Amino acid sequence: MMRSRLTGLALFMIAALAGCSGNGGHPDVLMWGARGGLPGHFAAPRAIEAGGEFVYVIDRLGRVQKFDLQGRYLLEWRIEPNDNGTPTNLAIDEKGELWIPDTHNSRILHYSADGALLSSFGEYGEEEGKFIYPTGICFSIAGDLLIVEYGVRDRVQVFSRTGEYLGKTWGTHGDQEYQFNRPMGIERGPDGLLYIADAANHRLKVYTDQGELVRIMGEQGRGPGQFDFPYDIDIDPQGDLYVAEFANHRVQKLSPLGEPLGFWGSMGSAPGQLYEPWGASIGKDSLFIADTQNHRVQAPLLAKIQRFDAPSNP
Repeated sequence: MMRSRLTGLALFMIAALAGCSGNGGHPDVLMWGARGGLPGHFAAPRAIEAGGEFVYVIDRLGRVQKFDLQGRYLLEWRIEPNDNGTPTNLAIDEKGELWIPDTHNSRILHYSADGALLSSFGEYGEEEGKFIYPTGICFSIAGDLLIVEYGVRDRVQVFSRTGEYLGKTWGTHGDQEYQFNRPMGIERGPDGLLYIADAANHRLKVYTDQGELVRIMGEQGRGPGQFDFPYDIDIDPQGDLYVAEFANHRVQKLSPLGEPLGFWGSMGSAPGQLYEPWGASIGKDSLFIADTQNHRVQAPLLAKIQRFDAPSNP
């Protein structure tokens, strides 16, 4: 495992070369990153998670980069092997440690906040207790791991943090009420319910953490309350949802019942625009977005998420 740290003059020089921090002239949004493999640059960032004072980003080079909340680069490490594909999601626990579904290697990785591998578990297989492509992870009320996967078996499975399968699975592949088609993000709200981005079915599904379906929200489309490949989801302390939509090039805000409240972003490469975003995560006052095909992170203030009846972003 490779790690690097930058401080003082070295950090200043890289930031200056990249031109990667600031708002690009767009008010109320922090933006950093550029295409490439240098520290603070990205090759299609997909997974993003804010926790405490830090933001972690995983790109298609298999790098986990750690930043402060202002986008200043702190350190990085690589997930190996990464020639078969890289993770699409991660979660941060109460200790500040990272849990990463290593999608194409059919396993779960557990790291310290500074990149030390603490544990791993999982193997390829269709049977319960194994994975094909694990994509999303969050914690149950009891603190266990809830993991979504796709590829033959589109489902949710429950594991202990030591990697023991706890005998609970729900979901199959398909487009019916009880099925999933490429589930991606999963998050538990302050109401204790699980919200799952059922990406290729263009909807959100809401469950208890015992696997009981509560409601389904959304359909394919571009309008308020509709989705086009929702890839990730996060939830604020009030219970409102923020959904990264890959094909709508936006993040949409909804109530816990699915009522559309606003959005941020439109297709493009200018500041305030997005191109195929894969991830979104709430951190203090801002929403951190993996602006994937623009090879950058954007972080608008939560208070500036636009109402649907307001003029569109530039």
